[in-house]
Amino acid sequence: MKITRMAVMLGYFGLLGLWIAATVFFTPGGHAPKALVLAVTALPLLVPLRGMLYDRRESFIWLGLLSLLYFIHGVGAAMAPDQRIFAGLEIALSLCLFSGALTRLRMKETTE
Repeated sequence: MKITRMAVMLGYFGLLGLWIAATVFFTPGGHAPKALVLAVTALPLLVPLRGMLYDRRESFIWLGLLSLLYFIHGVGAAMAPDQRIFAGLEIALSLCLFSGALTRLRMKETTE
């Protein structure tokens, strides 16, 4: 049980930190304001935070769905040569979040 919780936390806070760091430090400010980019990319991760910390089933379902969106973005970003490192990290962290959330849901299903 602790391993799945650690996987969810690592994937969740890793994705959140990666998006914040990539937006603030590595994104050129030409196209859109950085606050708007952060609101669109990092804000959806904050929605299920309270439920995840209180171990609610619905939050893990939403985390699994959100992680798939970040996975899709990572695969698309991996096609650009200058973004491959961040895309690889995003793919790895989203898979960690997805597998941890899925395993946590399975464990909650068997205990109820």
